[in-house]
Amino acid sequence: MAINRKCISGLIGLLVGVTLAGCSSNPAVLLPNPRSPIADVPVPDGFHIVLSKSESTVVPGSGLRIVNEYYKGSPARLTTARFFLHNLPNNGWKLREETQGSGGITEFFKKGDENCTITIRHGWFHTHLYIVITPNHAHGGKSIAPASTTAPAGSS
Repeated sequence: MAINRKCISGLIGLLVGVTLAGCSSNPAVLLPNPRSPIADVPVPDGFHIVLSKSESTVVPGSGLRIVNEYYKGSPARLTTARFFLHNLPNNGWKLREETQGSGGITEFFKKGDENCTITIRHGWFHTHLYIVITPNHAHGGKSIAPASTTAPAGSS
């Protein structure tokens, strides 16, 4: 009788583990979305841009660009952070700093005369992703915070 209970307990544990693994909506490795709006800053699949809270400016003939884009998606924060740590260096960006706290994860990158700040925040129903690209000489070489980050962390 003790053997049967151990077998049943083991089978139940195995079934629960397989079921939970199969229900995961956040893959361990994210792929770049082929329709990312920024050529050298790929956005992971599973995120969509919120146009009403995003803006980009490119000065013709100068190469100067200012990007402030907001995305919502389902991938987890840490998985999303790993995506950028892996993909941005492949596009010429160098990681300067990464911070993690109750406000989320922020990664600071530099490429030539530009800074790129990636901010990833958890919401109740979505992961919030902010991508800000600025010329580094416009504000003394320091990255700026995304303009659309005034919503509480739990909002969606």
